[in-house]
Amino acid sequence: MKTRALAIAGLLLCAAARTGLCANEAGTGAAAFLNLPVDARGAAMGGAVAGSPRGGMALFQNPAGLGAGPGSVAFSHSLLAEDISYDVLAAAVPLCYGALGVGLQYLQYGSLASLDNTGLAAGTISPRDGAASLGYGIALMKDVYLGAAGKYINSKISGSASALALDAGLLIGGRELSVGLSAQNLGKPMKFRDEGAPLPVIYRAGLYAHYSPALQWSADVNFPKDGRAWIGVGAEYALAKGQVWSLLARAGYSTAAMDTKRVNGLSAGFGLAHKGIAVDYAFRTMGLLGSTHHFGLSCRLGK
Repeated sequence: MKTRALAIAGLLLCAAARTGLCANEAGTGAAAFLNLPVDARGAAMGGAVAGSPRGGMALFQNPAGLGAGPGSVAFSHSLLAEDISYDVLAAAVPLCYGALGVGLQYLQYGSLASLDNTGLAAGTISPRDGAASLGYGIALMKDVYLGAAGKYINSKISGSASALALDAGLLIGGRELSVGLSAQNLGKPMKFRDEGAPLPVIYRAGLYAHYSPALQWSADVNFPKDGRAWIGVGAEYALAKGQVWSLLARAGYSTAAMDTKRVNGLSAGFGLAHKGIAVDYAFRTMGLLGSTHHFGLSCRLGK
């Protein structure tokens, strides 16, 4: 139990270091899980996705990407530390004008021993965090997309707390080059009993370039409201690409938690796509916490 409790604390302080909590700053924020990677592709590419949001997962990365397409249904399962797991389900549904996005995020920590005010055992608790999102993206003009999403966030430890938040994004560019801007988790503090904890507000600027038919890369600069800025970079290379199936290799690096011990910030993975269905895998190095593993499955809707 003690090991798992330490893993939970380390995960939320370091995996979500983008809020500045790993920069030796006061850890008073809530819902840090909102800054964890939502899919295997983004995890493999150092979290650099603001300039190239794709399909249903664009709802969490930059909602403007919903309007750029394609429509898709996507699921991601991540194994973090101990038996802590993170599941994300999202869909982007093309409409006559733009696309509607819906999604769920759920982080569970397993069971932990609970103590009363005298230090005696008082059963167990099962902390968890979750969020439900609804968004919309639309093309304002050729190669200019705008999107927004609202989310309901709920966290439970021994008691529970909830909050509402807003994401907004802009995406400019086409298939060869694009720039993305987003603001995420805008909202009032989440209240646990009588104390309020701010949401992990973060502003992102991303660049995506299709360098060649086989190679594409992306880079993000991230500005957490209550922490230091960090950079994520990633690349994707088509080892084999055809009309029927494709095999993609990915790698990336993030400076989000440079001040933690051991190897941190490196990531890699692969994707295999066949007739609109894609399977993805990624791992990230997390310093003292070891490596995290991310699995994804998505299906394209329409052309």
